[in-house]
Amino acid sequence: MSTTNDIVIGVSLPRTGRYARSAGVYYSRAYDLWLDAVNARGGLLGRPVRLTVYDDGSEPKATAENYRRLIDDDHVDLLLGPCHSNLTDGAAPVVEAAGRLLLQGSGSSHELFRKGRRYLFLCWSGSDFDYPKGFLEMVSRLAHEGQRPRAALVYTDMRIGNAVALGTRHYAAELGIDLVFDEAIGDPPVDYPDLMRRARAAGPDVVLVGLDHTRPDKPRHESVRAAQQAGFGPTQLWLSDNPSPRDAEELGDAIDGVFMRGSWVWSDRSPTSVAFAKSFEAAFGSAPEYHSAGGYACCQVLEQAVGETGTCDSDTLREHLLRSSFDTVMGTLRFTPSGLPDAAIQLCQWQGGSLEIVAPEGATTAASRPPSAPAHPLPAS
Repeated sequence: MSTTNDIVIGVSLPRTGRYARSAGVYYSRAYDLWLDAVNARGGLLGRPVRLTVYDDGSEPKATAENYRRLIDDDHVDLLLGPCHSNLTDGAAPVVEAAGRLLLQGSGSSHELFRKGRRYLFLCWSGSDFDYPKGFLEMVSRLAHEGQRPRAALVYTDMRIGNAVALGTRHYAAELGIDLVFDEAIGDPPVDYPDLMRRARAAGPDVVLVGLDHTRPDKPRHESVRAAQQAGFGPTQLWLSDNPSPRDAEELGDAIDGVFMRGSWVWSDRSPTSVAFAKSFEAAFGSAPEYHSAGGYACCQVLEQAVGETGTCDSDTLREHLLRSSFDTVMGTLRFTPSGLPDAAIQLCQWQGGSLEIVAPEGATTAASRPPSAPAHPLPAS
């Protein structure tokens, strides 16, 4: 442990590489914002807190080595997670072997939590597998004249898209929804109008689109426009993307009525979220986004757990995480033995150019405009 009176928290973040200007910045700001706040409150266990941060260059192998160094060489008291699923997957075996708790606010790949790990915890509202759950729960209540609701699924054939597809199939079956169209979006160039015409011809009530961001084309934009050209109404469309203010700017009226998942969105009016957003903007001159909220939630959980147990011991903290609940910017978080949160991902909808949270109950900022009447099958072109 630290040889000074400080409590030292070790972190690996991408100061360089592909994530340096995105998630690396979001997490650095979230961690720094919390660090200032917790020290203003007297630190942890009455001791000042400081961070030791190493650059992983956006590489999993470097991330793993950084955490080995933090644990074995620096003997840090606590750890906070890196900023991306593949970086977390690189670090997880190291922290697991050392029996050290790792809280992370991104890395929402459900696969990370299907490997029997004990010390990895996700301080988000759910994994990528759970993204479509809230929308499908709403759709399950829209049965017409005793008929089962019908859904179409299209998805990018990459990590997030495939996970969303798995979750869609699982929750559709669980909720009594017939999946009448299920097709991967291939490598670009993609004929999005043809894909959506064929999905529409299957006669679904709604269409779900699982999206990955690391593509040269723009599947979000192409899917929205092609779906509406094929005859889907905006309220029949759900996107796995977390919303951003750019959506309204880039898609204009086409986005009005469209549903999206929300890990955390700036329209969240809970006191914890409002306070976080205000302090973040005051500190950095820009609004936070969902990665920053996830990073901050990690810090909030860590602070509460250490304060409530009076220790930095990983095993004691782990047991406390499994039997307690934590007030965070991501809402109230409880954890399952897998390390995943037992929480509900927000369902958002664009309404009149503004983003509204329409589920879960208790977090809503507006009532949803539900999908329109069932789509009638069209002849395939």
